[in-house]
Amino acid sequence: MKLRYLITSILLWSFSLNVIAQKDVADSLKQAVDLAKTDSLKVEALYEYMKSVVNDNTSGMEPYLKEMIRLSKKINFKWGITTGYILGLVYYKNVAKFENAFLYADSAEALIKNDTTRDMRLNNGHLYNNRGNLYYRLGDYEKAASDFLAGEKIFRELDNKSVVIVTNGLSLCYQALNMPDKALEYSSQAIQYARNFDDKRLLATQLMNRANYYEDIDNYPLADSILKEAWKLVKDLNNDKSFYVYYLNAADVEEFYYKNPKKAIELYKKALHYAEIVGEVNLQVTALTSLAGCQKDNGDKGFITTLTSLHRIVEENNMIPRWPDVYEFYAGWYAQQGDYKKAYEYHQLFKDAADKLSSDNVKNKISMLETRFRVDKMDREIVALRDEKKIQQLQIQNKNTINYFLGGGLLGLIVIVILGYRNYHQKQKLQKQRISELETEQRLSAAQAVLKGEEQERARLAKDLHDGLSGMLSGIKYSLQDMKGNLIMTAENRQAFERSMDMLDSSIQEMRRVAHNMMPEALVRYGLDAALKDYVAEINKAGLVKIIYQSMGLEGKEIERSTALAIYRIVQELLNNVIKHAQASEALVQLFTENGKLVVNVEDNGKGFDTKLSEEKGGMGWRNIRSRVELLNGKIDLQSSDQSGTAINIEFDL
Repeated sequence: MKLRYLITSILLWSFSLNVIAQKDVADSLKQAVDLAKTDSLKVEALYEYMKSVVNDNTSGMEPYLKEMIRLSKKINFKWGITTGYILGLVYYKNVAKFENAFLYADSAEALIKNDTTRDMRLNNGHLYNNRGNLYYRLGDYEKAASDFLAGEKIFRELDNKSVVIVTNGLSLCYQALNMPDKALEYSSQAIQYARNFDDKRLLATQLMNRANYYEDIDNYPLADSILKEAWKLVKDLNNDKSFYVYYLNAADVEEFYYKNPKKAIELYKKALHYAEIVGEVNLQVTALTSLAGCQKDNGDKGFITTLTSLHRIVEENNMIPRWPDVYEFYAGWYAQQGDYKKAYEYHQLFKDAADKLSSDNVKNKISMLETRFRVDKMDREIVALRDEKKIQQLQIQNKNTINYFLGGGLLGLIVIVILGYRNYHQKQKLQKQRISELETEQRLSAAQAVLKGEEQERARLAKDLHDGLSGMLSGIKYSLQDMKGNLIMTAENRQAFERSMDMLDSSIQEMRRVAHNMMPEALVRYGLDAALKDYVAEINKAGLVKIIYQSMGLEGKEIERSTALAIYRIVQELLNNVIKHAQASEALVQLFTENGKLVVNVEDNGKGFDTKLSEEKGGMGWRNIRSRVELLNGKIDLQSSDQSGTAINIEFDL
């Protein structure tokens, strides 16, 4: 029972990367390796091939394994490297080179460590599963359980089906540790995980594992109940290996629980049939051994035929652990036939084979213990080397610390000197900068005073012109008009008089225009927006150039009178340049607020000019514009070309 249970469990436990083992598939995958044209495609083909043969214990896999790792390193393919190491762990475990298996496991663990990507976490789970399997084989069930627990956590968090495999591994570990309650707990968890994934094959396998466990402790009623549930799944799956496991276990129930040897023999034969279809010799030998035992105990005529087949397969495949069963069957059969001499000879062969097998088992256990000892020793040496390395690192660190302090002190002194020198120069620089700022402030104050005086003088002249000379000229006009009615003039004199009156009207209008330009009344009374609208309307009325005025966002914005006057003069000067020099047919004036700034745009479609020359040798008009912008802490952007005219953008902080 123990052997049969292990074989059934191993069907799903050995390597959780969806292993295939069919020879024709493996051959086609091997051909794909040779046909791969690039390194990345070859790594993928190597993986698929090795995945299919990893449990076949073939020495031919080793070169492919090393080639996969080499190519993955060449193209810096981390998943390929770690997967190669995990496959190496499985391969060397299978061929009993346990130290090599642990070296590959350590290499994979070092590379995967702290990598939280999904692929690397999955590989970490596979590493724990297969290293746990290795510890299980060495009989170190505590370490095996520890790795299976770590793998279970990863697969559970990633919602991966391999959680069923590691949970089943935990159940096997606790069986080996003689902790049946924990074994059943994890067996139940494995079954529940399989149900959650709605995977019939996983569920059928776990149910049959559970039935095997109950058969192992002679609890056939529970085993029978579970097998009945498993049969529904096995029948739907129509999988040869699943049929084999089911019929083998169902035959045990019929033989040992229902005491129905005829039915048991029938089921053992079905199990043998599916083992032959699968093509695995171990499965055939297990089915033949169980069938022969049942036939022998119940005097079935087919016993000697079954035994002959068993003998042939064991001999052809040199299956040394199976010889005791063969010899024991022969001894019993010859005894039943009354040939006691032959029975005795086979009994001696049985005894010798059993003793040798027992001796080999002891040697294997000793070898595994030695391996465990060497692995533990290697782990302790690694820890000791790490500790020694830490001590050396601490000594180096202390030495470096002293050097750092001395070097730091010297460096600190140098830094202090440099900072002192730099501070001295910085103070000088700040002092020069402060002097420059004061000079700039003085120039701005002087310019502001000049501009203020200029505007005051303009306002005074405008007032004198408007209130004084304008009134006088208007009075003269009215007096002349009165005289006109009292005088008798010739037609020629009347015509000369009318021309004089027209010239007087023109003089009055020109004087009022000059007075208005000197100090716009609309600016004083209604603000910048209204003043600019009036000014643009006057230019449009004169017909010299068509000007479009647009304003936005000025409602509720209070602009200081001095600022408004300066901006008005800037626009006035800019439009004067358009009229005098640009030869433009249209111009656009925009005044708006944006992000806390007052923006003035003036554009025309006329003849452009050299902006660099304007900055270096600009006339009085441009110097006035720049000085007013600078006075208001504004920014000016000037763009001009012959094809697109001139565009001036000026920004002021509100």
